[in-house]
Amino acid sequence: MNRLVRYLSTCCLVAGFVGGSAHAHDSINAEARKNYITKIQELQVAAAAGSAALVRAKILYQMGVTLDEIRDLFNQDMISHGIVKGLETSLLLNELTRIGSKLEVSPKTGLYLSQLQHYRESIRLDPRAPYIDHAHYMLLKSHFYDSFSDNPLAPFSQTKETLAEMIGIGEGLMKSKHPKINGEELRFILGIHYLQAIKQQQGDKEDTLKKLKKLVQEMHKDYPQSLKLLTLESLMS
Repeated sequence: MNRLVRYLSTCCLVAGFVGGSAHAHDSINAEARKNYITKIQELQVAAAAGSAALVRAKILYQMGVTLDEIRDLFNQDMISHGIVKGLETSLLLNELTRIGSKLEVSPKTGLYLSQLQHYRESIRLDPRAPYIDHAHYMLLKSHFYDSFSDNPLAPFSQTKETLAEMIGIGEGLMKSKHPKINGEELRFILGIHYLQAIKQQQGDKEDTLKKLKKLVQEMHKDYPQSLKLLTLESLMS
């Protein structure tokens, strides 16, 4: 991979974590820390209360989203400074461990990992919930950004079954109107997974290549200035 592709891939990795949030040490003050811990503990209590499957599904989805929000803030500090910075941020990290919601660090990237099991279980328990498209999107997005360092075509340990699952999720979301799904990012991630499938000789190459070219055409139409589009095209060359 040439330097341009490495640079663009790194930019997209950073963008995947920082999407619209402030830096962690700017946004996690004492009030925010207390609010996060209170919310997580309330969700833990509700999940342990023997709730009906549909109620538990929503609780797990909310847990996943909340922890990913915190994780993204932590990772902004890790990317910018190499450490989690700020007293309240450090306290939050320790309190998450104390209450049983510890965020693990990837030995490959040094960044905090998403707890994907919350989304998977939520989807299993209530596959028709109104938030389920967003749960699928968060599963797709979080898996993707956790799976590589500077080369998205070289994931660390992604099985063929997982790749097929992620492609299926991505394709299933293409017509979703959920307001929390970023269409540009969805297409970028799906495009990368198509390239991974082609590289690994998984599935019908011609069919996958046809889908990829159509997706790139749509991105040119809808997101002509996209850095993610530039990255995708660089990886295709």
